[in-house]
Amino acid sequence: MRHARKEVLLVAVCMAACAMYAESTSFRGGLFRYAEWGHSLYADEHPNFVRQDIAYTTNHPAYDYGASPQAYRWQVMGVFGIQLPLWHGQVKDSTMAISVHSVLSANLWMDLFGKTTSPIVDCDYRIGMPSVAFLHRINRGFARNYAICWSSFKHESTHIGDELQIQHVEQHHALKRVNVSYNYTELTLTLNEAEEREQQNHCFRIGLMLLWDWKAGWYQNYEEDGGMSLTRPRLSPWELYVQYQYQSPTSKHGFQGIASIEIRNRARYGYDLANIKGETPILQDESRIFTYNVFIGARYCAPHYKGIYSHWSLGIRAYHGNCPYGQFRNIKNFNQIGLCLIVE
Repeated sequence: MRHARKEVLLVAVCMAACAMYAESTSFRGGLFRYAEWGHSLYADEHPNFVRQDIAYTTNHPAYDYGASPQAYRWQVMGVFGIQLPLWHGQVKDSTMAISVHSVLSANLWMDLFGKTTSPIVDCDYRIGMPSVAFLHRINRGFARNYAICWSSFKHESTHIGDELQIQHVEQHHALKRVNVSYNYTELTLTLNEAEEREQQNHCFRIGLMLLWDWKAGWYQNYEEDGGMSLTRPRLSPWELYVQYQYQSPTSKHGFQGIASIEIRNRARYGYDLANIKGETPILQDESRIFTYNVFIGARYCAPHYKGIYSHWSLGIRAYHGNCPYGQFRNIKNFNQIGLCLIVE
């Protein structure tokens, strides 16, 4: 809470300073103005837009309510994210811009094709203090601009579905639940922000996540849920990712091609969800793992509106790495491919 109060004060001071500059002759901007730049790229695993996947996905006993013998099954995943504009302004000669915005998102994993029921497998949410982003337009050959964004404080909390939780208790799993909940700060550096999303662009981004409390780690396991003796966490307080996105010129009908890729190095959590109470537990060390996320498709840009939900995209999204959802991030070789709809 002390950190949160400090961040609220910092953001308030920044917004007040921006407002004063906006009234001068050097800057122009104002509150709640939408910024065309600074949005999540399509391959981002935790984006700030709305996304729905119908995907052919790796099956696993840890989340398969119906105990299907299939190695892969169809599943539905949804992300509900939004980036709320708080302040946006730029230098009068348009060489620099500043954006203050707040982001929040939640993902929902649904087993809609289960034989006995259609349970919610997992639900995660992310929320934090407002982020501050700075853009500098340089227009030097290939490099149009660069941007730096700092999200000082973010929180993620994860929850598995009720039916799955009850089943884990009834089947006497040693780990009834793993509490994946952590606070972190995030810094991103972007080359070639797509300020005009209707134009051809090559965008490159690198991001770094750092835990606030290094000793607490990414997850906890309380005694009533099995205890930390069944886990092997280690000090791994960071997550690094690189992203690239290409967008083609927009056709006269408002369509353009999109290709996006993300490579992320993150922690694979150190426990085994298959342990049964009373049996000799299987212990798994926490490790580092690379994940790969790709989107290829087409986007429609509304011709007379550039605000929220003015861009609709449809394509194929593929993922490989450890499971990216909730307490299941201990599972490696998780694959997913399917149809993806994005609204931003």
